[in-house]
Amino acid sequence: MSTHIEIPVLIAGGGPVGLALGVDLNHQRTPCLVVEQDTGTALIPQAKAGTHNERSMEFCRRWGLIDQIAAAYPDDEARDTVYCTALDGHYIGRSKVPSARERGVPPVSPEMMRRCAQNQFDPILAKALQSSDYATLRYGLKFESFVQDATGVTSQLRDLASGDVVQVRSQYLVGCDGAGSPIRKALGIPFDLIKQMDFSLSAMLRIDNLGQYHPFGNLERFMFIGPEGTWANMTSVDGRGLWRFTIVGAESALDASSFDITPVIRRAFGQLDIPYTVERMVPWRRAQTLARTYGQGRVWLAGDSLHTTSPTGGHGLNTGIGDATDLSWMLAARVAGWGGDGLLPAYTLERRPVALRNLGSATQNYSAWVGRGMDHVTEDGPVGGAARRNIGDNLVVALHQEWSSQGIALGYRYDESPLIVPDGTPPTTDHPSFYVPTARPGHRAPHAWLSDGRSIIDLFGREFVLLSFGADARLTAPLLNQACACGVPLRLERIEQPEIAALYQRKLVLVRPDGHVAWRADNLPDDVGALLDTVRGATVTTPASAAAVRQTAAV
Repeated sequence: MSTHIEIPVLIAGGGPVGLALGVDLNHQRTPCLVVEQDTGTALIPQAKAGTHNERSMEFCRRWGLIDQIAAAYPDDEARDTVYCTALDGHYIGRSKVPSARERGVPPVSPEMMRRCAQNQFDPILAKALQSSDYATLRYGLKFESFVQDATGVTSQLRDLASGDVVQVRSQYLVGCDGAGSPIRKALGIPFDLIKQMDFSLSAMLRIDNLGQYHPFGNLERFMFIGPEGTWANMTSVDGRGLWRFTIVGAESALDASSFDITPVIRRAFGQLDIPYTVERMVPWRRAQTLARTYGQGRVWLAGDSLHTTSPTGGHGLNTGIGDATDLSWMLAARVAGWGGDGLLPAYTLERRPVALRNLGSATQNYSAWVGRGMDHVTEDGPVGGAARRNIGDNLVVALHQEWSSQGIALGYRYDESPLIVPDGTPPTTDHPSFYVPTARPGHRAPHAWLSDGRSIIDLFGREFVLLSFGADARLTAPLLNQACACGVPLRLERIEQPEIAALYQRKLVLVRPDGHVAWRADNLPDDVGALLDTVRGATVTTPASAAAVRQTAAV
């Protein structure tokens, strides 16, 4: 028995990126189907992502999910990291990061970075999908194969409960199917190894009131250091007793089926008699990998199917959400018919450099906490004391960008994209920790508070927005009229606040649905049609026309 479904966009994989893409397509009012072979979302706690940077939280603000995410982790829990030899051993140093309550909303964003474990975050997204108007989430469907042609993609799935075939015909297919992505492999897209780091094993530990056993007070993370460097770390997952204990070692030694984790935990806890329960152990390879291109024809990829990174910095999931929100508006534009043939090819050109940049930051962080020069760290006496002070000082400085990465979150830019019209201004500094607000084309349109209490970022999300800072109505009319003529959704927003005009630096600023500046100037160009064609991908040539694409693949 078989079932046939027709839908504009099929998303294979119901992890956080696939769910986020579905939620954003719903926001774009573009029908989509998210399929997941598991029988539910986050059925078991996983040692995965838990930090959502400011930009990801801005997207969650768009989706109306802020309150749920904020409630997932106690807002009075400090995010400090303590470096030590053991819980009852030598103190080495401390990186101080205030709690959400103390930190507050930063001046450069309407939202702060938040902690929300993936086993909490994914169900929030899944629930949003299940109550949405345009998106559907179905469990128990295994993706098996696809055939793409000039007008769409035919995918075959298997209902794991009944064994029945489910055939889906879609205009576009997106693989959010993880690092081993069968869809990426079927497309023949190489997955380059940028850097091999180590083999790790993470254990989920349940510990009630750990703070009563150690002298370090309120914190988020311990990094355990010996003469060999950082050999383990333990991070609070939910602020309520679930901890992720990660060991660094050799693949041959860290076999979850046979590895005895007890001596390693005892080394970390020292002589303290701390009751704990091991809920799950998962081995994993810490490697930086990156796909050479982000899709072909009508089949595209997002998240871990494109890139994997060391968790040192928490960039993996956040980079994936950036993929989803960039791809989302492009797919919506193509489905609606106003997006040009060059729109989706620009996805690779925009997002791949961001992934490469974020991989580099994660590598730098990892190199710092497994560094050398720790030979005397466990010794008593003056030599050991001096070594620990030096190591602690170095770690606090070297790992600042891991615990504070606002530049990574907000400072990425698409200024080399063919969809962006440069204005000749020099680029701002791209620093992992520090963000410089700018409305330079290609950058995220900077946050500012409007007089009605909204953020200017709240104006973006579904269509192009033309911001007018004192420009005469006659000046904006040609662009609005041309957009209407070619079906491009464009809304005019007049901003009468001098401080925001000074931030955006031009009288006219065109912002894309994803919130990135596409163009700015004090006057419209003579050919407004050419401007619109550029930003919607209608003038970008592609290596092969859609009509030339036909591909059959089993996954």
